[in-house]
Amino acid sequence: MNANVGSFLHRWAGRDPARTGIIDSGRNGLALSYGELDRQASRVAAHLLERGLGPGDRVAICTANGLEFVAAWFGTVYAGCTTLPIPVMSTAHEIAFRLQHAGCKALLTDDDRSAVARESKARADTSAQILLVEDAIANATREASPCIAAPDSLAMLLYTSGTTGAAKAVCITHGSLGVHTRALVEQTLQLTEEDRILGTLPLSHSYGIRMTLLAPFFAGASTVFVPRFSPSRTLELCTAHRITWLPGVPTMFVAWADEATQPTPPSLRWCLSAGAPLAEDVRLRAEQRLGAPVRQGYGLTEATFTAINAPPDDPVPGSCGRPVAGVELRIADDFGEELPTGAHGEVLIRGQNVMAGYLDERLATAHVMRGGWLHTGDIGFVDDERRLSIADRSKDLILRGGASIYPSEVENVLAHHAAVREVAVVGQPDDYYGEEIVAVVVRRTDVTPHELDAWAREHLAPYKVPRLFAFIDSLPQGASGKTLKRLLRDRLVAGEIGTERLPSHGSAD
Repeated sequence: MNANVGSFLHRWAGRDPARTGIIDSGRNGLALSYGELDRQASRVAAHLLERGLGPGDRVAICTANGLEFVAAWFGTVYAGCTTLPIPVMSTAHEIAFRLQHAGCKALLTDDDRSAVARESKARADTSAQILLVEDAIANATREASPCIAAPDSLAMLLYTSGTTGAAKAVCITHGSLGVHTRALVEQTLQLTEEDRILGTLPLSHSYGIRMTLLAPFFAGASTVFVPRFSPSRTLELCTAHRITWLPGVPTMFVAWADEATQPTPPSLRWCLSAGAPLAEDVRLRAEQRLGAPVRQGYGLTEATFTAINAPPDDPVPGSCGRPVAGVELRIADDFGEELPTGAHGEVLIRGQNVMAGYLDERLATAHVMRGGWLHTGDIGFVDDERRLSIADRSKDLILRGGASIYPSEVENVLAHHAAVREVAVVGQPDDYYGEEIVAVVVRRTDVTPHELDAWAREHLAPYKVPRLFAFIDSLPQGASGKTLKRLLRDRLVAGEIGTERLPSHGSAD
């Protein structure tokens, strides 16, 4: 049996080639059928094969949401290569790290990102080929159907700091993607070929690619892709295309709840919020504004969508719902022993949604997979119905607007500024983003927040750049010499440490 997840697209192209697969709102509503998308993916695959790439090779993808990403991602898996989606706002520094660390043989991109792609190649000192998706489609001399892929072969790499704070590539297999997507579509989301999904989540992240590309394509549904979020524009598209299912992050639901210029979408069945906790008052306001239930889900890159509070289950405030079929979870103490109902402990996961491991990181993989369970670092509890609620995070991950910010990455950039002696990056509660990024700096020489902001923007995507800066004489440390970030957060919230807020850069949001 061929486990290649390219079969999601290829199967529908054979069954109903005229069925609309995507509508690209960034191209004036251009609609492409499953048959045309399959042809484009087949040509990208053939072009990769003609350029000497094949099974096992890693191909990075950096394009906006829309037809070019779809063609690039499916074309790459058709050819048997492993995809590595990269956020479109990434700097050359960030792209170069991924190209080098993952040993990518090619980077598929578009005209808008070709210059930064070339710069990233030079920085990485790599032989990776820079290929434009449009050229690959146009220049291929043949078409290539999905190659045979074993269930344990790698389909995708996604970067995360995991539970240890250092950037790692999460390895995701064809078998995992296939089995978990089927469980999501058929048993939890209950998507069908009649559904229409709004794709405003970035396809470079696990949430976006699974819920607005893979799940719809498995079901034979249609996705309307939006290259950039706007509350009024997305609600306009919901009405125009009679969107039936709307996945988003909490900041989107805040924006939709406050948007007053568009009518209530007429066709929504329900909406899914994930990526960060959703406040109950926001959920209720969003439900009233959107005219549909808004539910929560829980997952992480290493174990996507473990639990979802999906209809027809009743809504449970603060709950992420029951585990998805084929997924087990356990609430455990510090020794890995299961705790009783209602007790708070670390969330452990096993099942088809769990990663195969971290790329070239055997020790880190063994550490988080102790006893055959993924140790998430998240603190939660389950009720009598086995519904999961998340209470806290034991790791330092910052969730800003649904995006995962890894403090160590930001700290490493700021620490290289000549005026910085020490720096700690923490999250501070924020009414809109959930958390805002704060850089607490011990200066070596005089430096202003604006100077550090300019330095950070040279190396980090805008959404990772701190908006709040604080300067103190020394960082609080424990007996082991480790910075006490929880104490810093408490002092910031209490107002004991003053901060200076810088304006957003637009694209940071």
